[in-house]
Amino acid sequence: MKVLRRSALALALSSNLFWTTAPAAAKILFKADFETGDLSQWSQTGTRGQNATARNIEIVTDIVREGKYAAKFTIHEDDIFNPQQLRVQVGGPRVTVEEGSDTYMSFYLYMADPPKDRDNFFYWEGNPPPRYNNVMTWWVEPKEGGGTLIKYGTGNLGRNGTEWSADFSTGKWHHLAMHIRWSEDPSKGNTRLWFDGALVLDKKLKTKGPESVYFCQPGIHRSPHRPSVDSIYFDKFILADTLEEVMATSY
Repeated sequence: MKVLRRSALALALSSNLFWTTAPAAAKILFKADFETGDLSQWSQTGTRGQNATARNIEIVTDIVREGKYAAKFTIHEDDIFNPQQLRVQVGGPRVTVEEGSDTYMSFYLYMADPPKDRDNFFYWEGNPPPRYNNVMTWWVEPKEGGGTLIKYGTGNLGRNGTEWSADFSTGKWHHLAMHIRWSEDPSKGNTRLWFDGALVLDKKLKTKGPESVYFCQPGIHRSPHRPSVDSIYFDKFILADTLEEVMATSY
């Protein structure tokens, strides 16, 4: 009888151990696919949009990657943020980071026409304390001789160096996915990028400053001011706690 009780107890303990050590299910932390027909999915992020007016951000049905809706962002010379910057952006999600933590995010983007000037369309920026600190940026720009380039760089608007550059085809949707390992130490931080499903960058980099909270503001950002008008379309933003969630898509 005692042997049976000991066996039952051992089984119960081993069962509890299994459940407590099993990995947690993957979770989507933020999703914005514009299927509400408006910008309401961006209203609870804690990040303010910039010049997010009806003229500048349109919910469209003619150029869409998934579902019924996507968003068209258009920048004009009077979309002023300050004497150095123009902005048309929604307020993206915030992430709390520490040394060695990971962030996974993806989204679709589309341009019907080549950009006339450099358009910064996505970045991660540190939130005070101690200060605002742009640590990495993605942008499109005209290619010499014709065409369009997409680029990624670290530091404020990529000023610490361009780490990836590729041709960007207009008139088609592209999928951009990222895995950021946050660190102030360039030997421990890392950026992995996937473009249309292909791994295009896997490099150790300094990816953060002293801040512990980072946010994004998708849209179009320019510095300095430019008079040209450009438009970029976005669809299906996903922020998750695993790579599988942001890569679960088709190309």
